[in-house]
Amino acid sequence: MTPMQITIAITVLMAVLFMVPKMPFGLSAMLCCFLLAVTGVSPISEAFSGLSHSNVIMVASMFGLSAALQKTSLAFRVKDFIGVMAGKRDIVLMITLSLLFVVMLLVLPGMVLMVMFSTFLGSLGDKSEVTPSRIILPMLMINVCWETCIPIGMGATQDFQANAYIENIVSAEQMLVFGDMFKVRILPAILVIVYACWVWKKLPKRSLTINDDMSSKIKRGELPKWKEWLVYAIFLCVVLVLILNKYFGQLMFLIPGLGLVVLGLTKVLTPKEITQNVCSDTIWMLAGIMGITAALTSTGAADAIGGALYSLISWTDNGFLIMLIVCLFTAVMTTFLSNSGCRGVLIPLVAAMAVSAGMDPRGLICCVSIAAGYAFCFPTGSTTCAFAFALGEYNPAKVLKWTLPLLLVLCVITAVCAELVFPVFG
Repeated sequence: MTPMQITIAITVLMAVLFMVPKMPFGLSAMLCCFLLAVTGVSPISEAFSGLSHSNVIMVASMFGLSAALQKTSLAFRVKDFIGVMAGKRDIVLMITLSLLFVVMLLVLPGMVLMVMFSTFLGSLGDKSEVTPSRIILPMLMINVCWETCIPIGMGATQDFQANAYIENIVSAEQMLVFGDMFKVRILPAILVIVYACWVWKKLPKRSLTINDDMSSKIKRGELPKWKEWLVYAIFLCVVLVLILNKYFGQLMFLIPGLGLVVLGLTKVLTPKEITQNVCSDTIWMLAGIMGITAALTSTGAADAIGGALYSLISWTDNGFLIMLIVCLFTAVMTTFLSNSGCRGVLIPLVAAMAVSAGMDPRGLICCVSIAAGYAFCFPTGSTTCAFAFALGEYNPAKVLKWTLPLLLVLCVITAVCAELVFPVFG
């Protein structure tokens, strides 16, 4: 077998292990990385590169900070607030959480927001209708579909990032301008909020590990006041650094770890508490998935998958069908490749194809860029998706009846919007 074939086989194995969770997600992902190294597909440094990846380091540190925040009285204040709202009407709580998510995504990366949000999940408990097991997946749907949707902050760069992939392929008139992506993606994004506020009650109501941890670890007034305020100050500093990330560069990924060290030195967290949180199953899973996606790129498997797109499109000249095929193909590909990697592979491909076939490339480019974010059906979709599935302890096969229909509808609506805004054949 070629390195490409071995990589695809190992990726399929990881998918099967996730679908039939006989062992922890983190162990499954690390096993696949081990196979990449043993078979010689990836050098050890690449197969396990996720363990030193800046995002993994930051997320692990944020887990530790979250543990410290859970030892303050803030968790109980949040719980009291949620209790008041839940006592009135559950749908009001869901709408509030959804809109809060959208607003916070204007200033925070999706992965960071999911980690921060997990800090307060234990406050929900399992007695009311709105439980962590019911809202983590809907919040993931909103997260991945609204991140960078509104052209503010990082969202303001989306059109220009897409242009960077096609600068030498299309003419100046066929480049995207500020706001083009927003015109196509706003309707699907609104639909996701509506769907999330409906589907949460369909999801099973069950206890998660996060609730067990909260009930066993958190005691009101556990920390002295000065330590509690220290936790708040460090957490606030970390949030500000993440919001102002363009001024801090790589330091952004280290500041949470520095804060965790301070909390350890001041004995806010014990060494055991720090170890338990930064070495969780979720962290191993994130690191493992990054090793797999690196192999997909380095072996050419991603390019081979992308090259199959043209054969799927060449049989029709219907603009809507072309858009829909591009959306569906991208949504499948982004399940096994990073969102940015998927965009990097497919955007130049569809742009070149459009130019050679006399099509307007703008709608196709929007379809790829937007559908590459529809990574909520499987843990391998993105680090954010992997985190949410591990946190919610979801079996991908069992929640597919809720995630797959939304994915299909989003692809259809995205294709319709793209064809209306930028018709393939003018």
